[in-house]
Amino acid sequence: MTEGDLFRSPLHEIHLREGGRLVAFAGWQMPVQYCGINEEHLAVRNAVGLFDVSHMGQFIVRGTGARSFLQSLLPAPIDKLRIGDMLYTAMCNERGGCIDDLLVYRTQEREYLLVVNAGCTVADWQWIQAQAVSFDQLEIVNNSAETSMLALQGPSAEKLLSKQLGAVVADLPYYCFMTAHFCGHEVVLSRNGYTGEDGFELMCDPRSVVAIWQALRDAGAQPCGLGARDTLRTEMGFSLYGHELNEHISPLEAGIGWTLDLDKREDFVGKKSLVQQKKEKKHRRLRGVEMVDKGIPRPGYELFDERGECIGEMSSGTHSPCLNIGIGLAFIERSKARVGENVFLSVRGRRLAAKLVVPPFVDSYVKKSKGA
Repeated sequence: MTEGDLFRSPLHEIHLREGGRLVAFAGWQMPVQYCGINEEHLAVRNAVGLFDVSHMGQFIVRGTGARSFLQSLLPAPIDKLRIGDMLYTAMCNERGGCIDDLLVYRTQEREYLLVVNAGCTVADWQWIQAQAVSFDQLEIVNNSAETSMLALQGPSAEKLLSKQLGAVVADLPYYCFMTAHFCGHEVVLSRNGYTGEDGFELMCDPRSVVAIWQALRDAGAQPCGLGARDTLRTEMGFSLYGHELNEHISPLEAGIGWTLDLDKREDFVGKKSLVQQKKEKKHRRLRGVEMVDKGIPRPGYELFDERGECIGEMSSGTHSPCLNIGIGLAFIERSKARVGENVFLSVRGRRLAAKLVVPPFVDSYVKKSKGA
C-alpha cells in the first residue's frame, strides 16, 4: 500500500505542523510520535496528553431489533446497558476466537454505537451485516467517515475539560458518556481510555475536530502519537488486537474473560465454544513479563523455564518509560504460568532473565467513582 492509498485524518495537516512523524497504520497515515515517545508517555502519566484516534471505526445499530441483535452478536450483557452507559467487549466467531474487541455505547432506547479497531473495520462491517440477515426491524449504518475521535488522557484531563464544560465533567462516571458543547461544537464525551490514567474520549463531526484539537492544545494538552499509546497500554497490560487478540485467541485466553456473560439467557456467537473452554481450563494464560536482565522483550520471542523448556511466547514488548526496564505480555502454558516464576528469553543468542507478573506494571489511576 502506497502513501497515496492511505486514509488521512482530518488533522493530517495539523500533525505535520506539530512535527508529527507519520507512519502507515491499519490503512491510515497516523503520527507515531511528535517530540518523542518517552516524553509523550510521561506527559500522560504526569499531566495530560492528546491523541488523534479518528482512524477508529463507528457503526450505528438501531431499531426495535437492535438489543436482541447485539445480545446474539456479542458475549456481553447488552441488556444491562442504560442510555448513557458503555461497555468493553469482544466480538467472537463460532470457535470463540476474537474477530475484534470494541466499545458499545447505548445512545438511545433503540440505538447503539459500536466503536471498532481501524484495522478490523472492513472485516467487522462484513461480519456484522452477515449476522444481521435473520433480524427484522434493524438498521446498521457505517458512520466511520462522518466521525472524528480524540482521546484526552492524564491526571489533568478532568481539570482541563472542566474549564470549558463545568462541573458536569467531574460528575461523569467511568464508562459513561454524554453529549456536550465544547467551544461551540457538539461532542460525545465519554470517560474511558487506553492508558490507565483518568481520561476522556471525544467524538465529533470531522469539520469540528481541528478547532477542538487546537482548543485542547491551547489549554496545555501535549500531542501524543501511536508510540506512546502502545507503551502506555503495555504498562497497563491492555490487549492489542493483532497481538493479544485475534480470530484464534479467545477472550478467556487473552485475559478478558471478565467481559463475558456466559450465563445470559440468549444464545450468542461463540457461546458453546467459550463455555466449553472455560469448563476445560486448558487454554494458555496471558502473563506480564518483567525483565531482570537488561533487554527488551519483543513479539515472537520464546520464553523458557529454568530447565530450558519452551513454555510460551511474547505477544507484546517494549521499554517502560516509568520503570526504565523491558516489559511485555506473553502467552504461557497454563501449568507453567505461576506468578513470580523465573523465565528466560533467547535474544540473539543470549539468555536473558525475566519474571512472570500480573499486570498492570504500574499503578492505574482510572477514576472509577466520583471523588476517587
